[in-house]
Amino acid sequence: MRSTVRSTQRARPHQPARLARGPAVILLGLVAVLAVAAYYPFDWDPPRTVRNQVTRTADGTLRFGGMNAASTKGTPSWLEDARATGRLEADLEVSTWLPAERAGPVGIMMLADSYWHTDLVIGQDQDELLVWLRRPGTRSNGAPPFVVPEVFFPHRWAKVRMRIDGGNLRVDVGGTTRLSESLPSGAIRRWEDARFALGHEIHRGGPWQGEIRRAEIRVPGHAPVDYARPGALVIPGRYLYLPDHMDAPFPPPSKIEWAILVLHLVSFVPVGFLSAVTRRPPLRPLPATLLATAIALTLAAGKFLFYGRHIGVDDVVVEIAGGLLGALLAQSTRRTVVGSARSWRATRASR
Repeated sequence: MRSTVRSTQRARPHQPARLARGPAVILLGLVAVLAVAAYYPFDWDPPRTVRNQVTRTADGTLRFGGMNAASTKGTPSWLEDARATGRLEADLEVSTWLPAERAGPVGIMMLADSYWHTDLVIGQDQDELLVWLRRPGTRSNGAPPFVVPEVFFPHRWAKVRMRIDGGNLRVDVGGTTRLSESLPSGAIRRWEDARFALGHEIHRGGPWQGEIRRAEIRVPGHAPVDYARPGALVIPGRYLYLPDHMDAPFPPPSKIEWAILVLHLVSFVPVGFLSAVTRRPPLRPLPATLLATAIALTLAAGKFLFYGRHIGVDDVVVEIAGGLLGALLAQSTRRTVVGSARSWRATRASR
């Protein structure tokens, strides 16, 4: 009797693949939810060519608007001397346009190539002066920053001097010392090659808006450089606006970001599962994982079109891993269900 049942099962005609509407609708709904979470609040900001709003007044002052590009072509020549001596001094004379509640955190002067490749940033957060300084014990972007309160006020000039002298950091505002901190030995020696920029968006948070009258760097063994002077920086008339969308490198620097990474993994387990069962018969784990991978890559690529959305390579990797787990779970569930059905039929036929 069992051989008869088996021969009957083998004789069944092959059924063509078809779409399983229920799982497909659920998968589309889940992808829509993930898209909302990835792109909210949907602030459209795609890469594009824009007019540079960095201009120069009659007296030589640099003015920065909403779209700014003013940086060196490459690594400044004084950086090598700064590494060798462990000493650097920066003088800033600036006036911000924005009310304190709308300003920041933004970078005013920086030595950086990206948010996660930052040596030094002098910036503003409301009325506070911030100094991101990469050193042993900090993240690769120099966080957490040093903070000096009550420095910036709209349309008022502020004179800031930051001095790094070996193991000491000092910040003077208006000739008064407002911050004095010890630094680990050899902090500057760890700095990597990077561009020098003013009022730029390298450090995220949007552009700084205001005027810069002086931005001088002094390093022993090197002539002073005032980057507010004509010719010191490359200031194109138009440039390709391509915001920094890359997120933290692996491993995540905090417990919260580890938790977010786990959430990315868990959220794609149902994506992989549903990718497998949207077809009858179900997809095998490999094609189902490839479908989940395509969804993860599409969601990641879409972040380049929205302001403030950032892409983590580790996020995409764990999402693909979650998709694989879901596809394997679908295969295991199917085998369990099919095995139980066959056992039930065999038991019934033997009676």
